[in-house]
Amino acid sequence: MTTDDEIWNRDELYEEVWSTPMSILAKKYGISDVGLAKICRKLAIPLPGRGHWAKKEAGQKIEPLPLPPLKERIILSKPVPRPEPPRLADFATQAELAQVEQLESAVDEVMLKRGSLSHPLITQARPLLGKAQCDERGILWTREPCLDIQVSKDSLDRALRIMAALLGVIEDAGFTTSVETRDRQHHTIAKIHGQEIRFGLVEKVDRIEISAPPKGGLLEGVLTFAGKPVKLEATGRLSITVWTAWGSDRKRWTDEKATVEQQLWRVVAGFIRLALMERAAKDKQAAEERERQRAAQERAQLEGLIRAEKSKVRALRFAAAKWSRAEQIRAFISAVRDAGVQNDQPVEAGSVLGDWTIWAQRQADRLDPLKESPPSITDRIPEQEPACQNYYGYGYRKPDPPFRLPKPIWRMK
Repeated sequence: MTTDDEIWNRDELYEEVWSTPMSILAKKYGISDVGLAKICRKLAIPLPGRGHWAKKEAGQKIEPLPLPPLKERIILSKPVPRPEPPRLADFATQAELAQVEQLESAVDEVMLKRGSLSHPLITQARPLLGKAQCDERGILWTREPCLDIQVSKDSLDRALRIMAALLGVIEDAGFTTSVETRDRQHHTIAKIHGQEIRFGLVEKVDRIEISAPPKGGLLEGVLTFAGKPVKLEATGRLSITVWTAWGSDRKRWTDEKATVEQQLWRVVAGFIRLALMERAAKDKQAAEERERQRAAQERAQLEGLIRAEKSKVRALRFAAAKWSRAEQIRAFISAVRDAGVQNDQPVEAGSVLGDWTIWAQRQADRLDPLKESPPSITDRIPEQEPACQNYYGYGYRKPDPPFRLPKPIWRMK
């Protein structure tokens, strides 16, 4: 069931449409003006025509079109506004912001410096990729650890120059690059502000349908797509791609409006943005983990205090119950003595009733938490060995005989 705040109110939206421009009103609800116009049409809300707001600013008085009645009620749910993306200024220092802005403002093509092709990673990758084999797409590949360059043989020289220039820009910005092997896979990694950005240079491959398949039908080894013979062909269009931990694309700069060479400054700025966002996400996650641990520690302390308080309450109730039983026994002893006196029974020490009175008083004192417990033969129970054991190994003894009151009490009339 949707609440009133989750569905569109037709009358309120009609008033807002004729009092606020659509472009401004759409931002209030986190959608586009085109999407808001579609909602108005579904709700049969008339919209202002062209020039409406210009005429209104000029001082002309324009009456809004009347809201027509609906034959049946229309219920439309409001869209859930998308959360605003985090701003770099919220988690980056002024120096980091200045570096990103400086790199983004440099739009000229990065020229190769003398000796840049002699970068250790380039000199390592050049011979490996030069003698590498091609897959079914025509892309070079090698099992040896080297830079992540996935291009055809025709694009290899350009790719090496681009990668050399990119490594130079990254290192000039104060960061490091390396090739590392993890889980039997080789990754090109830039370490920026304590974060690892995994990137590579990739050539786009198109799927081209073969109009005339080989004679004799589709031969084994011919690729097919939707039942039609196709071939994969490298296009020469390169892109710098940032990979995620699971291998999918995270960010890409391609040969479109500008060549990759002209975007290298913005590429490194993008690397820095990604690294700063990743650092902020990890800091947030660490803060949330610390808060979770703090809350768990507080809950554990609270549970400990509650358990201690419950234990004290149980001890108090148990002590009060023992005191009440002791007082009840003392009252019973007094009643027995009174009954013995009324029946002319001796109650002094040495008589049956007198000795029983002394013994019962000791038992009451043993129960009373306010008095010192006198010794009793029952204190030696742990010293007694069980007579025998049952099937489960627990000891048991012959049950004690039933308790009997002194005979003078039973003789009372």
